[in-house]
Amino acid sequence: MEDLQKNKYRYERKYLIKNVDVPSFLYEIYKNHFIEVFNERRINNLYYDDFDFNSLMDNIDGLSERKKYRIRWYGNTFENSIKQFEVKTKSEFVNTKKVIELGDYAFKDFSDFNSIYDNLLKCLHLKDRQFFFDFQKNSLKIFNSYLRKYYLSKDKNIRITIDDNLLFYSPLTKNVFKETNVIVEIKYNKDIDFKNVFNQLTLNKYSKYVKGIVSTSFHNPIY
Repeated sequence: MEDLQKNKYRYERKYLIKNVDVPSFLYEIYKNHFIEVFNERRINNLYYDDFDFNSLMDNIDGLSERKKYRIRWYGNTFENSIKQFEVKTKSEFVNTKKVIELGDYAFKDFSDFNSIYDNLLKCLHLKDRQFFFDFQKNSLKIFNSYLRKYYLSKDKNIRITIDDNLLFYSPLTKNVFKETNVIVEIKYNKDIDFKNVFNQLTLNKYSKYVKGIVSTSFHNPIY
């Protein structure tokens, strides 16, 4: 399900809701003929940025053209699983994603996250030289993990994901942060005419990468 819209430009609208509001929102989803299309699963991400945190600042400043680098895998955080390197590109209000598979790998614990870096560089050097040169100045900045549910509209044009139990860990400060909100994302191709029919949803600016960085830093700015 994650790969349905790979390499296609799409809108990704984000909304925050409270845990207590999830049941009523699910009722609205089913009432509007969305169906659950994938079993709930855990998603894990390692986010990378350069020394000056340019990806972070580009997001906060709202630049219309920006890239985000991450490694993603599914299932238990510390069990063997296929890891994939992803480059998310934002252009104006739409996004696209390129994926490079890194192979099976298992982390021992939080302190082991940097152990994949050399393998990542080797894979990029072999599979995509441009990404290799672009990525060389980047290093690991934040880890996050969450449970995701998947829903699809009757015409299969609109996808809704619900992310809960978000956890962030900073390898820089060793701080851990747990998000109390639930993140709803509505995704659809740029040629789809989407209208928000959900009463509980108010559009928000929310980046898991930015949230993780600011929430695990020592000065703890509000985001």
